[in-house]
Amino acid sequence: MFKHLKQSSTRTGLLLLAGAIGGLLTGNSELVTVTIGENGAQVGGAIPAVIGLGVGIWDTLRNEKQ
Repeated sequence: MFKHLKQSSTRTGLLLLAGAIGGLLTGNSELVTVTIGENGAQVGGAIPAVIGLGVGIWDTLRNEKQ
């Protein structure tokens, strides 16, 4: 699984997985939250965390064509 660690998609996938797991562990009780401020919009909640997990798993396991 980690033989592709040199690929950027694998590193990106692992970062997405870590972020999604961290978000779920901190207790996202709302499905979706959107905060709009001076720096733009921030999206959070359980649904974006699960989507992030899915994309992270896919990005980690896929094999880039050289």
